[in-house]
Amino acid sequence: MASPVWFRGARRRRWTLSTTTVTELRRRTLVKSIVWRLIGVVWTWVGAYLIVLIVPAKARNAPVIATLVVAYHHSTRMVMYYAYERYWAGISWGKYDPRAEAFCPMSRRDKLLWTLGTAIAVLAIFLLIVYVGPLVKRA
Repeated sequence: MASPVWFRGARRRRWTLSTTTVTELRRRTLVKSIVWRLIGVVWTWVGAYLIVLIVPAKARNAPVIATLVVAYHHSTRMVMYYAYERYWAGISWGKYDPRAEAFCPMSRRDKLLWTLGTAIAVLAIFLLIVYVGPLVKRA
């Protein structure tokens, strides 16, 4: 089903209505959701860790830390989500054009970025486990 999208024409100075016919496949939505959650978990963890390091020991109590983490989380995530969605808008993988009855292929640039991004994410998770693991006190 086509959904209306408002855009401002490059040559015209008035708003015009255009309909988009390209739809998003479920696997694209699933991948976007999983990647967004992973980014969110890492982003919040890193931010909370830095907040705990920065807050002086005298002020380091649960309500202060919780307030700072929530403020950090909500003040940065909206900007991150905007950038994330704009980035995904430029990726053709997982889009389907019913008029052409064809899937949009993944470009070479997108394949390279996906491979590089996956390798960086795996490396970051590995380094977090190796670095943070020994710091955790055993009960």
